[in-house]
Amino acid sequence: MYFSAEFQLGNPGIYYQFKLRENESEPFFALVTKNSTALQTLRSGDLVPMIFHYQDKTIPAVHKTTRIKYILDGTPIGFKDHFMIGLDIDRVGE
Repeated sequence: MYFSAEFQLGNPGIYYQFKLRENESEPFFALVTKNSTALQTLRSGDLVPMIFHYQDKTIPAVHKTTRIKYILDGTPIGFKDHFMIGLDIDRVGE
């Protein structure tokens, strides 16, 4: 599926790009450092226009509105000094 994604922060011209991840309990999330500007911008429930990139660079990127499912401290599950941001593109608009 998708390899990475990006979205524009509140300040025009500044994009935040991140690798997409999955684990046993969450199929679609991003890791963000605890002092990231992105954390100051995002809130659970937000709908954010994002650009998703495939690992195969010959496939064009796609634009999708994405719901922020949650923002959780990742330290308890092994992501020290990071927050997990759950993403949902399948149910946007329901």
